[in-house]
Amino acid sequence: MANPRLDFFRFTLKHKSGHIKTFRQFMLDAGKCTSRQKDSTIFANLYKYFMDRPTKDFAKNDSLKKVITLISNPKGKIINKHYDKRPNIKYPGCIISGVMNGGPYGKERIVTRLGKKDNTNNLATDQPVLQYYYIFVYLPLDHNEGFFMIHSDSLEESITKSARNYIAELFKLGDYQKPVMTSFVPKNFWEEYKKGATLMSMSFKSTILDNQIEENDPIKTYMHEFDVKITLSPKNKTNLTYLEEIKKYCAEKIFGNSSHNVKLEKFNKISVNTKNIETNSSKTFDWNNRDQELMPTVYLKDRIRLNDNGTPDFSSLDLFCHQLFNNEILPDLRPDLYVKRMD
Repeated sequence: MANPRLDFFRFTLKHKSGHIKTFRQFMLDAGKCTSRQKDSTIFANLYKYFMDRPTKDFAKNDSLKKVITLISNPKGKIINKHYDKRPNIKYPGCIISGVMNGGPYGKERIVTRLGKKDNTNNLATDQPVLQYYYIFVYLPLDHNEGFFMIHSDSLEESITKSARNYIAELFKLGDYQKPVMTSFVPKNFWEEYKKGATLMSMSFKSTILDNQIEENDPIKTYMHEFDVKITLSPKNKTNLTYLEEIKKYCAEKIFGNSSHNVKLEKFNKISVNTKNIETNSSKTFDWNNRDQELMPTVYLKDRIRLNDNGTPDFSSLDLFCHQLFNNEILPDLRPDLYVKRMD
């Protein structure tokens, strides 16, 4: 059963000079527009640049074995049932949003029908199996930071990594370096997740060098160096509010024996596993990067209208994403605009 979700990312244009460059300046430097053109025309050119490869061919990721594309409908025949919802321009908002196609390739497969097993065809390694994915991209002409969100029907059917790499590669051109994609979640989803989430376990990992083994002991060859993972799981439901205190308490515990021991706080990796039953979401994150990695997955059930098979109604999803962006994401991304509005 589908369990549709949204992933969010922000990224910043990087120029080797170190100077701040806007998306308008990127288009000028890339030779995709002229300084005399209106912003509406520049953004239309940016849209064409963004959609060029998926429209003409495939944005292919050889390492992930996935493609992103846009399938058009031949005259008199409907192949892409959501072609009317394909990505389009929202200007002056500087947004590109709509439904694209994507999926895996690289394996030999068989296509058949339920109830008609003999009705079969082969799929070759160069024949992708395409699904529908909604994307939302913000590329402000007067700013240097962009944003995008993408839906998946499930973790297994995601093209998120491919889309993230495709967008980053678009803005690696000439003196522009590949921007880094950073996970991002609106604050209200953070609070929603943390409010209902509980600590499932805390793990301490390290590689131990044992200097207590005698030189002539044969086991020294195998066990002089070994990895240790110690996991502590509270029996009672534990709110994330107490993470700091729990970590401090657990870190005082000791591994080893009376003559050779080490506190868990000396272990070089601490990871935390959390779960929110209400939102059907779980996260495992590195303690040192908890502020960056405690990014809850945003599931779409009960937020938008879903089809009978559990996949999103794309009109409902589009409305939800635009409202979410304008009301909650944009003020966080562009505090300069938010201040202007308040004035």
